[in-house]
Amino acid sequence: MPPFFYICNIKVQTMLNRRPKPKKTPIKGEPQKKVKETICSNCGKTRPYANKTKKLCAYCVKKHQQQKAKERRAAIRKKKAETITQVKLDQITSWLIRAAHEEKCHACSKELPKKNLQCCHFVSRTKTTTRFDLKNMLPGCQVCNMYTPHHVWELGKSINKIWGENKTEELIELAGKQLKLNNSDRKEIYTVYKNALEDIEANEYTVKERISILEKVHQEY
Repeated sequence: MPPFFYICNIKVQTMLNRRPKPKKTPIKGEPQKKVKETICSNCGKTRPYANKTKKLCAYCVKKHQQQKAKERRAAIRKKKAETITQVKLDQITSWLIRAAHEEKCHACSKELPKKNLQCCHFVSRTKTTTRFDLKNMLPGCQVCNMYTPHHVWELGKSINKIWGENKTEELIELAGKQLKLNNSDRKEIYTVYKNALEDIEANEYTVKERISILEKVHQEY
């Protein structure tokens, strides 16, 4: 047999006879796998982590998310309550006008309770300079305010009778000017009007006394 084939045969036999060496076992026994304890840092119960960074279980993560959402909603409600919109200011102005003047329509002279009256504007509400002017408004019935355009003429006569002969002309001139109110301005006006309304409702004033309160509040406005 040639030497080359002889050497190959020996290598093949060596490979066939080779056996895998048995694994060495430590003296103390088989090594045990280390099991990590997943104890929730919030509730203290052994549960799988849903948030490994904060070591929180799925239940506590969901609870935390719900609490965050609740806090966000509360912050939005608080901000909304502190914000005085034009609607809120219109509302308090309407209540003050109906509480201060006589319980009748100042256009057609029909007597009605306060809850059935509306706050009628001489100059349109589209003009910001006169929208919350207490001398630009008087109580009126729904028919006159909504369906009778010429009620403005009668309203103007009533305004001149209460506040002075040339008051309607002053209001028309004032309406031509520009005015922008921010939330701070609306909040200040709202507070003054609300205090005046509470004062009128708490005391039994005469119509003249209530008109004098409106005059005082108008000067602050």
